[in-house]
Amino acid sequence: MHALKHTARFVLCCLALPAVAESYSYQAISQRHSGAQLNAAALNDAKMQGECLVGLKQLNFKRRGSFDPVAEWTNYRSLSLLEQFPPCEVLVMMEVARSAIIKLEPPAKTRP
Repeated sequence: MHALKHTARFVLCCLALPAVAESYSYQAISQRHSGAQLNAAALNDAKMQGECLVGLKQLNFKRRGSFDPVAEWTNYRSLSLLEQFPPCEVLVMMEVARSAIIKLEPPAKTRP
């Protein structure tokens, strides 16, 4: 019984290892499904949209050590806008909105 248990574990590990080791990066997936790869223009657009998602994250989390009401607002709006528009369009909208909101905010009062 003990040997059977070890044999079963060994077989499962050997069979599961390739599945675990398989990469799920776009590069690896596109090689496994070569007929469905993105063309160069679509791939370039996808990379740009990915960078715009990073831009949105950076925009929404500028001040990490304190509460930022503008970032809270843009983060909330970004999520709903991403359901309707591509990330780069949302980034442009949020950059413009953030800039305008900050200009409208009264200057912070400093304590002596």
